[in-house]
Amino acid sequence: MKRIFVVTVAALAAVTMPLDTADAQRRFVPFIGGGLASGSGNLSDDTHNGWHVFGGVDFPLGITPGLSLGVTASYTHVPYTGTFDEATNIPAIFGELGYVALANSTSIVKPYLRAGAGVQVRRYDPGSTGFREQSEARLAFSGGGGLRFHLATAVVFAGAQFMSDADAGVLAFNGGIAFPLR
Repeated sequence: MKRIFVVTVAALAAVTMPLDTADAQRRFVPFIGGGLASGSGNLSDDTHNGWHVFGGVDFPLGITPGLSLGVTASYTHVPYTGTFDEATNIPAIFGELGYVALANSTSIVKPYLRAGAGVQVRRYDPGSTGFREQSEARLAFSGGGGLRFHLATAVVFAGAQFMSDADAGVLAFNGGIAFPLR
């Protein structure tokens, strides 16, 4: 966990250092969103669809238009079938590389891709079953994509994201809003 934190801080420090011609384009882009989540792998057995919320910030790299490095924190709730109110809750944090295609075009609609690695913590909430709570932190990866709709002062986006460790993961269909700032 300490290594991931050190690498993330070092990468963010490197990204925020000014570059000659890219400085005029330099922005940081906070974003928030949420949507529907479905368990995958071991988390797909006897579960219903749940919900997923996230927030983060992207820092354009200035090397290639549309390329960015970002940090995303998320929280996912996937309930189990039955009347016991069981659920798995998954807080996670990822360092991600993002790419917006056609970044320099005047098009309002632009596709995007994201991928990264981080840590997710699967927390089992037994509800009223009488089992005990369990928690397990694991290294995980994330990947996804969708469409961004560029408005006057904000960017609205819709897409899908997959997050998983070796055993269980979540497929989330989500939407959100980003606010590019100078």
